Amino acid sequence: MRSCMKRWKRWGTLLIGLLISAVALYLAFRNANPAEMVDAFSELRYQYVILSLVVVIISDVMRGMRWSILMQGRISMLDGFWLFNVGYLFNNVLPARLGEFARAILGGHRQDVTFTSALSSIVVERLFDLISVVILLCIGLVALPLPDWATTGGMTVGGGALVGVVVLALAARYSEPALKVGVWMLALLPGVSRERAHAFLSPFVEGLGAVSDLRSFAAGFGMSLACWAVSGLSAWLLMLAFWQDVPIPVAAFVLGTTGLGVAIPAAPASVGTFQAAVLAACTAAGYDLSTSQSFSIALHLSSFVPTCLLGFIGLLREGVSFGQVAQQAQELKEYAPIAD
Repeated sequence: MRSCMKRWKRWGTLLIGLLISAVALYLAFRNANPAEMVDAFSELRYQYVILSLVVVIISDVMRGMRWSILMQGRISMLDGFWLFNVGYLFNNVLPARLGEFARAILGGHRQDVTFTSALSSIVVERLFDLISVVILLCIGLVALPLPDWATTGGMTVGGGALVGVVVLALAARYSEPALKVGVWMLALLPGVSRERAHAFLSPFVEGLGAVSDLRSFAAGFGMSLACWAVSGLSAWLLMLAFWQDVPIPVAAFVLGTTGLGVAIPAAPASVGTFQAAVLAACTAAGYDLSTSQSFSIALHLSSFVPTCLLGFIGLLREGVSFGQVAQQAQELKEYAPIAD
């Protein structure tokens, strides 16, 4: 019975994601002018495309370094780089963000590394990523000539991000009290038992425990900010391939908006929600629709293609098949408390 419910839940989640992606794609391209979009691609300045792709690879290397830091060196920087791309390969082609589980499975093959400790560190990565994305978005909102309400909103959200950093730092330093408080707060929600709340929050607290001292926490979070700053540079270079003059805060605004947009459940690789988020940011910043639509496709491909290629190389390096790891990841995700 439980297995059947899990299966229905998996298919239901997939169908909802596909529906959201379909709606997002419709909204993003319902007024598309194919001829103008083709013209935007034909006028690309390819030197900026190449530079952008180089910076994408640098960003991936830095994310491998960050995972090594969060794992306190139990994952080497080289392994971190290859396994990061393996994870994104799975996220790019399979639903339900199985890439995190695939990366944790392969990371757990290392000495002194378990699947649970690897997955917990990845959970902390996602927390750091979320705060970094919000900070990028706030930079754009405050620096760009947007309406007062947008600037005020950016400052408010930025303040919330800083509070989030402090809360995470305290949770890392005082993990047990933080877990108790978190369980108590979640248990106040209807239908959430203390046992379920504890099972959900434990991976977060365990992952933060690896960076319990201020130096480790600062190193992990600082590397997250650096990773997203480099990703912002890549986005800016790619924008210069389409437009002659692009202020750097615009790229920060676009990337921050996109980072939040892809958090919405969708089809694999966040197809649809990615394009819709990019278009919303570009048009809000005053850029023309057709070129923005072409840019949204190019920006997505600039991440999708390199991570898929490097991910396949990473799998070959591990000596495992895609299907084998995918099956293990699906089985573990069904029984991991954080996946429910």
